[in-house]
Amino acid sequence: MKGAFYKLPIDFNAIMQKKELEKTSIEHSIAQQVILLATTTFGECKFDETFGSKIWEIDFDLLMNENALKEIISKTMKQSLLLHERRIKVNELKVELSETMYLVDDVSRAKKRVDIIIEATINSTNRNFNFRGYFFVGPLSYQ
Repeated sequence: MKGAFYKLPIDFNAIMQKKELEKTSIEHSIAQQVILLATTTFGECKFDETFGSKIWEIDFDLLMNENALKEIISKTMKQSLLLHERRIKVNELKVELSETMYLVDDVSRAKKRVDIIIEATINSTNRNFNFRGYFFVGPLSYQ
């Protein structure tokens, strides 16, 4: 249905029971799409091999310097958004990297945190859209 945006994950039990699916705002729907693009590798979506980003391809490259990592993530996200999220016009996309310490079995470990900050305009409403999401690489995990 045009103009209806559905919350992810989709409740397939509700579909089978012919119940109404939970809807969400356009802003939340766009944010869901950004997360999907960032955490999907190329080729994972069988009906569209271009859906996703290169982030998985560089996930275990621990020797890559931070500037190169930021540039690759920024470039792949801009390309993916341009191709797969036409509801917005991206005005600015920034990538920030930081180290986060955490404990596993009383052993301190470090993970590289990647923050993606998007400032955009929603095409249909001309309203601002701001997104800030993060995930960890090596191996990739999303919060």
